[in-house]
Amino acid sequence: MFLNRQFLNSYLATAIASTAGIIILAPEIVLAKSPTEIAAVAEVVTVKIDNNLGVPGGSGVIIAKENNSYTVLTANHVVKNVNIGYLVKTPDNQEYKVTGVKNLRENGLDLASITFQSDREYSVATIGDSEYAVPGASIFVSGYPLTAEVDQERHWEFTTGTVTSIRETAAEGYSMRYQALTRRGMSGGGVFDTSGRLVGIHGQGDVIGSVRNESSSIPEPLKTGFNAAIPIKNFTEFLEVTGLSKNALNIDGGKPDREEGDIDVEATKNYVEGLELLAQGDVTRANDYLIEAADKNPNNVVAIYYQGLIDYTKRDLHAAIANYDRAIKNNPNFALAYFSRGLAQYRQGNRNQALEDYNSAIRLNPTDPWSYLNRGIVKEDLADLDGALEDYNRSIHIAPDYGKSYHNRGAVLYSRREFEAASADFKKASEIFFQQGDTNSYNVAIDGLNKAQKAFMNSQNK
Repeated sequence: MFLNRQFLNSYLATAIASTAGIIILAPEIVLAKSPTEIAAVAEVVTVKIDNNLGVPGGSGVIIAKENNSYTVLTANHVVKNVNIGYLVKTPDNQEYKVTGVKNLRENGLDLASITFQSDREYSVATIGDSEYAVPGASIFVSGYPLTAEVDQERHWEFTTGTVTSIRETAAEGYSMRYQALTRRGMSGGGVFDTSGRLVGIHGQGDVIGSVRNESSSIPEPLKTGFNAAIPIKNFTEFLEVTGLSKNALNIDGGKPDREEGDIDVEATKNYVEGLELLAQGDVTRANDYLIEAADKNPNNVVAIYYQGLIDYTKRDLHAAIANYDRAIKNNPNFALAYFSRGLAQYRQGNRNQALEDYNSAIRLNPTDPWSYLNRGIVKEDLADLDGALEDYNRSIHIAPDYGKSYHNRGAVLYSRREFEAASADFKKASEIFFQQGDTNSYNVAIDGLNKAQKAFMNSQNK
């Protein structure tokens, strides 16, 4: 066994008072749009961004129209390669060549605006006020995630989340952090508030800490489901770089509409504080807050899930599985809970149960490379090397910059005496680890490369 991937997504009252015949009415409260209404708004302004090389693409948001020229805001890393051509596919399935790219890299932001020409009429996003995207606020992420199959069409997805923190400073401008389920390919997609206004551009996943598994010589990052976006105010501060003026944008600032329903404010505070403490590595205090959050709101399956994640880091596998069971019972479509329960089952030696959980995780989230990677490991243990190779291939297709998938595939190829192919995979893995500054993983990959190259030379001599 070479490695394992651990993954590690106020009350208001309206009063009427009467004194001496004078009636005083409180201001009218506008309730937030429903998630269905916000999804309808987000879908028509979200575009898919592809390229003519067929490498993984991203998403973007239409933010302006001048005559027949449309401007799309996206993450710069989606369109950073100046040597290839980019294509925009609009919600009506029309495809247009990108006619211009302007990035804000020199301004310290992973943002870019791109343009395309069309005589068709497309909706333009309303720019909101990201100042109100504070911890506890609901947000919605729109984009086109990658698929698990080669050349399969990407389809629009819409997911919900909660802001967990706003950082004063953050690399490349990613200061808005939130808990939500997102997938590769949604980078550059919009983050919307409860009024359906654009308040950020999604572009990063997040990890905390690093946990070493006894069955692996390579330490694994623990994925939390946290994500990050660049607040829209960062973009509007540098409009001149893109050549746009504020008059070209549909700006509607101010507070977003209030969410309807009986919201337990204290439970939300406990939940957000628990997530932030978890991100900081303070698992003991985080667990206390998350337990309180789940007690006050038993339907908060994410709070229950993170309790299981904390139990897992403490190696209390029985407690972890019990919490994952609770989360799955409340939400049978919670892919991350199946994935994490599979990890715990695997550590307990329950290979078949782990395989079932990874199958469920992949069925619900077929573009998660880590589920394919870990299912491949289980298949190796069950002597299904063909199945393991197939899963490693899919993991590499979805996340071609993840060295551990190449390392695992190289290990299987080595065991099958395909030394030349194994050498290529170990070499690729070592290059990725070196670029990422992962010294421990680099050393392991180099050791595998040396062994594979030596075995290949011996086989040639024979």
